[in-house]
Amino acid sequence: MIRDVITLSEERKTDLTVYRIEDNDEYQQGLKRPMVVICPGGGYVFLSKREAEPIALRYLAAGFHAAVLHYGICEYAAAPGPLKDIAAAVALLREHAVEWQIDPDWIYVSGFSAGGHVACSLGVFWNNRELLPEFDSEKIRPNGMILAYPVIDLTKSSSHLDLGIAPGADPEKVEVWQKHPKIPIEKLLVFDSDEGRYFYDFNMAMNPFIFDGEYTGEQAAFYSLQNRVTPYTCPAFIWHCWDDGLILPENSLELAQALKQNGVSAELHIYSGGGHGYALSDYVTAGDRYQHYPYAADWMQHSIDWVLKQTGYEESIRKKYLSGE
Repeated sequence: MIRDVITLSEERKTDLTVYRIEDNDEYQQGLKRPMVVICPGGGYVFLSKREAEPIALRYLAAGFHAAVLHYGICEYAAAPGPLKDIAAAVALLREHAVEWQIDPDWIYVSGFSAGGHVACSLGVFWNNRELLPEFDSEKIRPNGMILAYPVIDLTKSSSHLDLGIAPGADPEKVEVWQKHPKIPIEKLLVFDSDEGRYFYDFNMAMNPFIFDGEYTGEQAAFYSLQNRVTPYTCPAFIWHCWDDGLILPENSLELAQALKQNGVSAELHIYSGGGHGYALSDYVTAGDRYQHYPYAADWMQHSIDWVLKQTGYEESIRKKYLSGE
């Protein structure tokens, strides 16, 4: 394996870690491989390590190249900044396709949670000249999307998340793990009169990072990506858990419906039960018992099979190297 870390923007603190299968005479020498660009989740305030290298190495083991994008977060998260970050990453990979033995027609973008919003943004906006005037559309066009419990509809995260805030708690003294500096705490907390205590509105915790503060319904609708699907949107593999209480499964369902209405190929897996943020969904990426859900762990192999079906990559190896001719 060859691992390179490439700075995309020092100003935005973004980079791309590229994992490549070395070309030598112990493999099918000269083989062009699919590439999967991975966008970890983290609500636009951090990048999950569980949704980064472990995912890349599974794709590498399947015979693909992989890359992990560290896109702009926190003060660099405002749209369309992360969209430009992933566009720059795909453009770079296509520019080096011959050198790095990437098939330029097999470049996929993958994202988890908020990273799914980044990846899907390129899937729907790759040919939007207003948002991406500095890029050649064909150089940044992804050939497909692999989306894990993605943020799609900016109104479909939990608005009533239970943080265990005790009745009578002073809102100003409540500690939350995600809060934009321009949003007052009272905008994040919702008082439930039946229970007599506060709950957390994750829409108001995450979305302000996309808009650098307060935002309008029109802005939210524009970046709710199911509204931006066209017949030119790239195909998608999507998975979610039915009982995800943070990023609701409606995100994936609405996207799948929009793809169907526009005649775009898609594969959707909704696993019963479960929650959010499972990464590989097995013991490897489980930091605690809440991150271990083996029932959904076959998503990874299904996504690999989907890429193989999309590209014909496995069949091309059989014909060229394994036929005995």
